Amino acid sequence: MGEALERAKTARNTAHDALQLQLAQVREDLAARGIGGRIADRAGEAVADAAEVANENKGIIAGTLAAIALWFLRGPIIGLVARLWESGGDDDDDHEDDDDDERNDDD
Repeated sequence: MGEALERAKTARNTAHDALQLQLAQVREDLAARGIGGRIADRAGEAVADAAEVANENKGIIAGTLAAIALWFLRGPIIGLVARLWESGGDDDDDHEDDDDDERNDDD
């Protein structure tokens, strides 16, 4: 049993040394380039990818932005159309009366 224990200790020490080596490499890597810098690099890559996709799909992006604008402006647009509809209906009634007056004048 003593020999098995020695082998287990040796395996444990080998694994511990490998872990310590990896940990030292990570610390050295982080010292060279901090976490903030890495996040900035990844964000820059994501923006570049998004710009590439946007350039390939300009029509879809324009249509989506137009739909969003119309959605947010739907209240004022509906109000404008309603006012135009109402004022347009009043103008048509006035013109019909004028036409009747002209017909009566010709008789």
